[in-house]
Amino acid sequence: MDPKSVPRDGTYYSYSRYLEQIFGGKTYKIVVASGYTCPTRDGTLAQGGCAFCDVRGSSSFFGKKGRGSEIRAQIRSRLPAIQKRFNATHFLAYFQSYTNTYSDVEDLRQLYEAALEEPQIQGLCIGTRPDCLPDPVIALLEELAQRTYISLELGIQSFENPTLLWLTRGHDSQCSMEMLKKLQLQAPSVHVCAHLIFGAPTDSPQMAKNAASFLNQSGVRGAKLHQLMVLENTELARRWRQDPFPTLSLEEYADQVIEFIENLSPSIYIERLCATASHSDECLAPEWSRNRWEPHNRLRDRMKQKGCIQSIQIV
Repeated sequence: MDPKSVPRDGTYYSYSRYLEQIFGGKTYKIVVASGYTCPTRDGTLAQGGCAFCDVRGSSSFFGKKGRGSEIRAQIRSRLPAIQKRFNATHFLAYFQSYTNTYSDVEDLRQLYEAALEEPQIQGLCIGTRPDCLPDPVIALLEELAQRTYISLELGIQSFENPTLLWLTRGHDSQCSMEMLKKLQLQAPSVHVCAHLIFGAPTDSPQMAKNAASFLNQSGVRGAKLHQLMVLENTELARRWRQDPFPTLSLEEYADQVIEFIENLSPSIYIERLCATASHSDECLAPEWSRNRWEPHNRLRDRMKQKGCIQSIQIV
């Protein structure tokens, strides 16, 4: 895609616009549960998950291990409501919770193909980690991406090792950068979207700008931003109660988002500016994460006030 031809939605290149260019209409994700776990939960790297991740996998739910008919049943049960509510015409199956490449390649093939067999599903969005993508899995993703839309939502979270350690991620920044390079070379048809968390007390002042610079060179198609949230039933909640650490105000978070966007190539879409706690009563901090629309609207207002525009310089 020629970056010069990329239309903008307001001050940045939005995911909705990106999907509209691909599918020609409103496109929505349908969340399905794969039933997989994570190496930070099953004892491979740790137990209890990453420090920020709750028992739901930082998602709306976590289902029992689903295969074939169950995956299709999940899609069929959720699709009508989404279709009616949003008047959508195109749908993607979204494997969101935990690590959805954390199995052998034939098991993954069965899972992905089951979702793609549904006639109204036009692609997959697959959430995973940079340390859970062996070569056979990358080859499978590229194979599928050559015939349908495959988005790989890669949980990088940070390019700074002190933050990755504080978040109990179990991998370092070198792992993320090497995986991004490998995906660029071995899976060029896969639409890679990098997840980033802003607001850890270990973040450097240059974190947001440096993250944008890394992504500009990485070959990713998109970025998905979320603020650090302290949720019940997480390691962060335990630490926060024992020795409270600061979280970002909405204004502080907005300024980091602005710095990131202003240094990001306009060919990279932004899927989300901030996150909302799926269970507001379980969000301990920051309080503004409990509200769905007000933070987003205030963030957009601040961006406009500061004249924020996604970088026009292609690097």
